[in-house]
Amino acid sequence: MSRIRFSIFLSVFVAMVGLMIIAPVMPPLIRELGLSETHSGLIISLGSIAMAAMAPVWGNWSDAKGRKPVILIGFLGMLVSYVLFTATMYVGLAGLVSGGLLVVMLVVARGLVGLFIPAVPSAAQAYMADITDEKGRSAGMALIGAANGMGLVLGPAIAGAFALIGLIWPLYIGSLLPFVALVVVLLMIPAQKPVIREKPPKVNPLQKGVRLYLFAGLATMLSIITLQVVGGFYFQDQLALSTQETARMISMGLMLSGVAMIITQGMQMKKPKWQPKPLILVGSLLLVISMALFLLVVSLPGFYVAFFLFGIGTGLMMPGFMTGASLAVSREQQGGVAGLVGSVQGISAVIAPILSTSLYQLDKHLPFVVIAAFVIVMAITLLSIQNKPAAGASMAANQDSSK
Repeated sequence: MSRIRFSIFLSVFVAMVGLMIIAPVMPPLIRELGLSETHSGLIISLGSIAMAAMAPVWGNWSDAKGRKPVILIGFLGMLVSYVLFTATMYVGLAGLVSGGLLVVMLVVARGLVGLFIPAVPSAAQAYMADITDEKGRSAGMALIGAANGMGLVLGPAIAGAFALIGLIWPLYIGSLLPFVALVVVLLMIPAQKPVIREKPPKVNPLQKGVRLYLFAGLATMLSIITLQVVGGFYFQDQLALSTQETARMISMGLMLSGVAMIITQGMQMKKPKWQPKPLILVGSLLLVISMALFLLVVSLPGFYVAFFLFGIGTGLMMPGFMTGASLAVSREQQGGVAGLVGSVQGISAVIAPILSTSLYQLDKHLPFVVIAAFVIVMAITLLSIQNKPAAGASMAANQDSSK
């Protein structure tokens, strides 16, 4: 069992690093290619749309075909698409391709990355649901959350370290990691039969129980991506920092958030006492407090405290919404609901950059105010609704207990 958990952890970690390793070097690479910020936004946004669209598909396929085959296909697709993306960047930097053709090639390659990446976390989350019971589910999802947190921290760090050799070097590492993970999963995860025996009803994102936790997931992911997108602008304007000082400050702040997230989820793995609703509510409170500090405290130490509280808050909310969504459906629908969770993350990656930068242009405080308000509305909704297990989940639990 421990090797399966390790393989699930490594799979999600590599997928997140693969996603994050591109972000720090994308702007300078785009400028080296002679392209504009609009082109960069187009390339990243279309990749995120592909993620949002494909995550439910991969989740459903993992129910029908098995978790391991989908994870393997995901890593194989990541390997091919990363090699294609890196090769396209290489020929662009070498001046062999330029202009509109280069943009189209980058969009296609990045779209393929976005198409295959969600296969891994969707199937991995469903696999974790397969090997945990109701009491251990939150600890299992905390392990996945910790993998996300480590990828969030180490992805940019790895990119920054290898970028010292050359801007394209992080992409070489991004091409290597899926191959390593592919081998590990192939050797360490045992073959498993598909969980579907009779075709169950598809998981509807608006069905009772599921929609509430997807709402919580949307609030969590919008918060994380908004801070990543507009944080640098905000802190530079508030503290009158230089460009280099801003880069150092935002890197340190995001690292603090990532460390806080990992510590929080590590504690949740060891003592998984809290159920989804308390995890989300306490996390929401800490997240709102962090937003208040960002708005009211104009000092570097105050901002660092806010980053740390933000990491604890999101570190509680992430396993909370994943566990809640998992417990709301039957065993045969775990892949479907995991795919919806992945889709929420992709949708957030599309919405948050556009919304947060537009709000920032109106008033630099607005992105944080809107995020705090959105989280408060989500928490009030969660408090006002009495959540009961879905009929399918209850039936599955009864069948399992009768075996």
